[in-house]
Amino acid sequence: MLVFNHIDDATPSLTASVVTIGNFDGVHLGHQALVTRSVEEARRRNEGSVILTFEPHPLKVLAPQRAPRLILAGEDKIEIFQDLGVDVLVNQRFDSSFARLDAETFVRQFVVDRLKAKKIWVGRDLRFGQGRKGSVEQLIDWGPKLGFEVSIVEPILLNGVRVSSSHIRRLVEEGRVDEASKSLGRYHFVSGTVVDGNRRGRGLGFPTANIASRTEVIPKNGIYATLFCIDNEQWQSVSSIGVNPTFGVGPRTVESYILDFDQDIYGQTVKVAFLKRLRDEIKFADIVGLIAQIHEDVKNARAVFESLGIAGRA
Repeated sequence: MLVFNHIDDATPSLTASVVTIGNFDGVHLGHQALVTRSVEEARRRNEGSVILTFEPHPLKVLAPQRAPRLILAGEDKIEIFQDLGVDVLVNQRFDSSFARLDAETFVRQFVVDRLKAKKIWVGRDLRFGQGRKGSVEQLIDWGPKLGFEVSIVEPILLNGVRVSSSHIRRLVEEGRVDEASKSLGRYHFVSGTVVDGNRRGRGLGFPTANIASRTEVIPKNGIYATLFCIDNEQWQSVSSIGVNPTFGVGPRTVESYILDFDQDIYGQTVKVAFLKRLRDEIKFADIVGLIAQIHEDVKNARAVFESLGIAGRA
């Protein structure tokens, strides 16, 4: 997959394309359906499949106070698009100048002239151009004169609830990670770098990896059954999100105790995938009580892994 930071940079690599436009935060089931259909059609037509998205999220420029926390870090979104078979990803730099483009100019000059779009796949609620005035209906109207077709993917419903980034964000931040996974089509994960911590866990007999997260949407404070992912390997783990109140309130951290694991991974980029919330964060009266609870957490996490059919080293 080729990755570009501006539409103009992608132009030389394209002669005809099938384009999908959106923010794609989380790349959830609805997004996956849209991208998959676009990629499949591009293959049938022998054209390039192109994702056009924006960096940073437009609201971070236009209305920072309303900008959402992002479910996926940019690097992780790129990996998922690559796994979906996308040929070209354009992470268009979004600034105040780009925001002033009216909808038809954006489609004519950028999507058609630069990206060579012959087909555009969109979600029903896509809005684009200055003031978000551009609509799917306008795209359909402009298609014949600008030389492209339009196909629409309708929203996906799970138990009568529409799959959306905002709903997933709320589930994760409420600690309902098992529910969020159904809409994501995968476990929600936090990615980042393993950094040096206070090493309290090692003294307790449960050494933890501290993650400096690049992911913005972090689950609610508590203890979780998780998978710790290093390169292409996954390990069962128990992860804590919170402020370590037993030792006095500190900064909020993401820490993972990796089961049956003893490797030096400081400085490595890792992912922590959240399977199920086990309990709230608790302040213990003494260390003995904390250690006893950690043993119980590990036992409960192993039961979760067994129920999901996840072996010791996944």
